[in-house]
Amino acid sequence: MRHLLILACSQRKRSDADSLPAIERYDGPTFRLLRRFLRKQPSAPLEIYILSAKFGLIPSDYLIPNYDQRMTKMRSRQLQPEVIAKLKHILNAKPYQQLCICLGRDYFLALDKYDMLIKSGLIVRVATGSLGKKLSSLHDWLYGKPPELSPSWQAAAPAGKASLKGIEVVLTPAQVLDVARQALVEGKGKPGCYQAWYVLVGDRRVSPKWVVSLLTGLPVSDFHSSAARRMLIQLGIEVRSE
Repeated sequence: MRHLLILACSQRKRSDADSLPAIERYDGPTFRLLRRFLRKQPSAPLEIYILSAKFGLIPSDYLIPNYDQRMTKMRSRQLQPEVIAKLKHILNAKPYQQLCICLGRDYFLALDKYDMLIKSGLIVRVATGSLGKKLSSLHDWLYGKPPELSPSWQAAAPAGKASLKGIEVVLTPAQVLDVARQALVEGKGKPGCYQAWYVLVGDRRVSPKWVVSLLTGLPVSDFHSSAARRMLIQLGIEVRSE
């Protein structure tokens, strides 16, 4: 079965001076997850296209320089005719059985009316919600199942997942930290707003509630610190105290 993946570029990029394939240049959590998958399954029948604020819809091996351009609603609307035309060409060129779309809200405007191009028999998954939820959805689509847990993590969290207010999160510790690193790069929220407890992301101390907000999409005012610590511990993240 031939699969097609469309995902958004990331603000986090490798800084190499020479041009790199897009899949190597972009270095956000979704790209790290994708590269790990391709290392494990290099012959997977998967074709990947990346929606870039600068270059539009490009194949994963398209060579690009290091650059800095954010996707805005206006830019996404400008790209929409070109992106839809490119997607139509892609879908008509080969018989795909599955399509996964993993984009943020502003990026998705460039795919407006994409559903009119979907042929009968093509199974479509759209990864939505917080970055953590999108990452989990992409993992499950690529591998066909949730992440496998190490024995030590299974002992700490037998269910292999955590939930808060009905929102379920299934991510490995590495994926949780990737989400946090990406959010730090993008300057999301108030990561340094914590009291006694914190999570170490690289060399930065960040608020457990901030991390859980990223994973669930819930505002930090919707849950207590104890619930955030419990969720992170269940996901295999060390929560430290001052």
